[in-house]
Amino acid sequence: MALAAIQPLGAVALSSRKRTCFASRSTTRTPSRNARAHGVVDVSASGKKKVLIVNTNGGGHANIGFWLAKTLAGAGHEVTMNVVGAEDDKKMAKTPFSLFDEIRSMGVTTTWADPADVATKHAGAKFDVVVDNNGKDMDTVGPVADFAVAAGASQFLFVSSAGIYKPTPCPPHVEGDAVKETAGHAVVEAHLKTLPLKMSSFRPQYLTGYGSNKDCEEWFFDRLVRGRPVLVPGSGDQLSSVTHAEDLATMIAAAIGNDGAAGEIFNCVMPKAVTLNGMVELCAAAAGVEAKIINYDPKDVPDVEVKKAFPFRPIHFYSSSAKAQKVLGWSPKHPDLGAELKERFAYYKSTGRDAKEMAFEVDDKILAALGK
Repeated sequence: MALAAIQPLGAVALSSRKRTCFASRSTTRTPSRNARAHGVVDVSASGKKKVLIVNTNGGGHANIGFWLAKTLAGAGHEVTMNVVGAEDDKKMAKTPFSLFDEIRSMGVTTTWADPADVATKHAGAKFDVVVDNNGKDMDTVGPVADFAVAAGASQFLFVSSAGIYKPTPCPPHVEGDAVKETAGHAVVEAHLKTLPLKMSSFRPQYLTGYGSNKDCEEWFFDRLVRGRPVLVPGSGDQLSSVTHAEDLATMIAAAIGNDGAAGEIFNCVMPKAVTLNGMVELCAAAAGVEAKIINYDPKDVPDVEVKKAFPFRPIHFYSSSAKAQKVLGWSPKHPDLGAELKERFAYYKSTGRDAKEMAFEVDDKILAALGK
């Protein structure tokens, strides 16, 4: 689909001038005086809440829970972080788990238990809010939701995924667009609406930021610092979304004590989209090198799966956060993706990853097939 044909709902028109990022038109209403910046309400407005976060022990979403704990503790709430799995798991040596002293110093309690054991681990405890930032289906979310009801929680917040949306010819995705109804996250969202508590669901996309442990920008840096071309499937004009984990956390936190969030689903993304070629260009600027981009048609390389050759979906995959801006009074603290990528590149270099030997077998296979 040609970019010129796209007129996203609530988005600015796309000009023929080269751009890397595109912004949704803000419909944000002015937050109340009691609301902190970015929509997070402190205890003086909503009352101190006891919050349990059931956090995944891997993948990019782990950092959402870390930042959510920091955000809520900073606002004066009593927070317990329950990580799935065991404390001695080797995953705990990675970020964000290696940074847990930061949240402990803020008064956050850290525990470990699988979803099926949450009720036993926290037997007798009462919570006002339970956040599931782990489950992808009823087997993993069901036990946590049942515990939330038993623990007297009035709110249940679920970190879902924008990946459940069906592809659309008219991006960005808005809440209410068609989803894959049999997808685990969608089944969970439907079930939560039947429970005797106020549920809200948040659908994030790609994320970045301090504490991240899943390759996103690193995939680009690996190639750029070594002078390699970055192979982008398609035209490179496809729109996507990359959001700082703290901004995802502040949006979720803004729902706590907010009756307007009850029963609602929110796209958990920053207002601006970025093109796939634009992501390469921003990463190159952060690294201080020139971007070498090769766009190709995946059909010309039938022996290579696109999902194994590129970290983003090769289609328009961009959601609008206008609803969260309006209902939750939310706004991003990190609106400049380019600036965030500069910080991430500094961290990338500090780990020594830029100097490590790496093989790019899949890239080389694609280049050979293209005759490059």
